[in-house]
Order: sequence, then structure tokens, then C-alpha cells
Amino acid sequence: MEENSLALVYYTLYGLAFGASMLAFLMTSMQKLRLLIVLSSTAYAVYYFYYPAEPLWLDVGAELALVLINGLMMFYLVWSNSRIRFNQHEQFLYEHEFADLTKVEFSQLLKISEWHLEAKGFVYAVKGQPLTDIYYLVSGHTEAELPDGSTVKVPGGSVIGEVSYRLGCPASATVTGTEACMCLRWDQDELQALCNKTPNIKRAVDHVLSSHMARKLSETTGEIGKLKEPLTEPG
Repeated sequence: MEENSLALVYYTLYGLAFGASMLAFLMTSMQKLRLLIVLSSTAYAVYYFYYPAEPLWLDVGAELALVLINGLMMFYLVWSNSRIRFNQHEQFLYEHEFADLTKVEFSQLLKISEWHLEAKGFVYAVKGQPLTDIYYLVSGHTEAELPDGSTVKVPGGSVIGEVSYRLGCPASATVTGTEACMCLRWDQDELQALCNKTPNIKRAVDHVLSSHMARKLSETTGEIGKLKEPLTEPG
């Protein structure tokens, strides 16, 4: 009976190791992936050492090597992140939009960007014209003129040019600053090249742009709906 119970413990340990290794493939965060690999390999190493009639030293050694390699890389990533400092605007953008990235990855995104303080009246995009840049408004407000002639406000915390970037099409609206705006600008080609080279950054950028596109579509639909509401006579 005791032997059966012990075998159940080892089988459970093996199941835990296998489950952790499978779950690791679902992770988009490199730190979480490495943590699961460390957990999985540790459990495998214990299983290969205790359960067989004699320890399977080759398998134990291979699993412990994975633990060592991934442990060292996790330490390196933590150390690298601890050395990176962001300014106030960068920290806000990192925490609110790109928290899934490591600081090292986000610094790569910042490296190909430029901070701009654009004056009131600056034209960010012209409807129907090619758009070479993409902007993230950190502060300030702009106004977008839609194809039907209506206008909508584009507040700070919004992206300008995400439709052009995602679909490879000209600007869908003319966007003009209604006040001075602090913004972060990326060249679309440089951003695309970085995303093609770094899958994790691509996932984060695509997620941010998709969420902004969905939010704008919802807000624009609501604004147009209000404009179409029939006026009622007072009293």
C-alpha cells in the first residue's frame, strides 16, 4: 500500500512537470516562460532521480542544466531591468500600455522613437494622404475630421495613425492639434522592422493598436449616432 502511494506521488510529480512544460509554450512573457521551465525541469530531475530503480543521471543532468541556464537568464533579465530608468512620460506609457514587455524590450521601442512637443494647429495626418509616422499623444488634445465631415475629439492617451500602420493604407481622417501636444513619434517602417525582428514587441504593439482602434470605432459610432438623433420641440 505504501509503495502504491509513493508511486502515485511520483506520477503526480511527473504530471506537474509535464503540465508546467506545456503551459510554458502558452506564455508570451519570457520571464513567465523561463519560470515555468525551471519548475518543470526541477520536477523532472527529482522524478528521474528517485522513481527509477537507479537514478537516470543523464536525464537528471540534462534537466538540471536547463534549470541552471534558465535561472541565470532570469537573473540577467532582472539585473538588466533594474539598470533601466524611464522618465515620467516613458514610465506612464510603460505602465499603462506596454506592461507586458520587459523594460529592456520597451527601451528598444523607445530607442526608435522621438519625443515631440507639437504646437497648436500641427497637422498629424491628412485624409487620403500617405502617413509615414505613428503618434502616441501623451498630453493635449487633437481633432479628427471624418470622411462624412463630422469631427471628433482625440484626447491625450490616444494613438494617431494606427489604422494606416495596421492596414497599410492612407490616413482615414485629417487630425489637427487643438492645443500644444506632447507626443511620442515612430517612423512606421522602423517600427515594422523592429516588430518583425522581435515577436514579443510585435504582440505588444499589435495589442495596443488594436485596442485603440476598437475604442475609436466605438467612440466614433457613438458620436455619429448623437448627431443623427432627431431634434425634439421643447414643451
